Amino acid sequence: MIDERRAFQRLNLTRPVDGAFGGVPLHIVEVSARGVLASTDEPLQRGARGIVRFQWRGETVEAGAAVVWCEEGRAGFRFDEVPELLRRLLEESVTELLKAQEANAGGDRAANVIDGDETLTSASRRFPVADVFDIYTVDGGVWTRRTSLLPDQPANGFTIAPSEPPEHVELLCRTFERGDAETRRLTRLFAELSVTRLPLIR
Repeated sequence: MIDERRAFQRLNLTRPVDGAFGGVPLHIVEVSARGVLASTDEPLQRGARGIVRFQWRGETVEAGAAVVWCEEGRAGFRFDEVPELLRRLLEESVTELLKAQEANAGGDRAANVIDGDETLTSASRRFPVADVFDIYTVDGGVWTRRTSLLPDQPANGFTIAPSEPPEHVELLCRTFERGDAETRRLTRLFAELSVTRLPLIR
């Protein structure tokens, strides 16, 4: 159960989002590339399957999912496949969060703006899937890049799809190197979104 909870970095929502699992009401509190964490007043059976639906940023997200754990009024759900809509919404939010944190660290408060919705957001492009990955690691302030067939995330950097544009790579490098533990966690979340574009089942 612990592995299921920590398999992917999650984005904490500033306000719970109403949703449902079949006919069971949910309050979504965290989202990730592969699932959601929610509070619920009804007990759910581990392994139960159904459709998770919720409204986020004016969009309706829905996906087939399974309950991977449920206790003390909280439940974790894992999607059968990564919804492209959710991936886009996550990428937009994480990109803006990283930019806002960088702006705040540099004293540019005008660029550190929260729009009043559940998370920060920005316009984000979509990029094609790649069959290889780029691993970026930092040592003594020097970044190196190597190609890998595996999407594993290194301890001293991150792994992304090579289709990410240079400005995203530069942002990730800057925020990872200068950031605290939470900023590095967000950087890894963006990286996970990049590498999980490959289908779960080929």
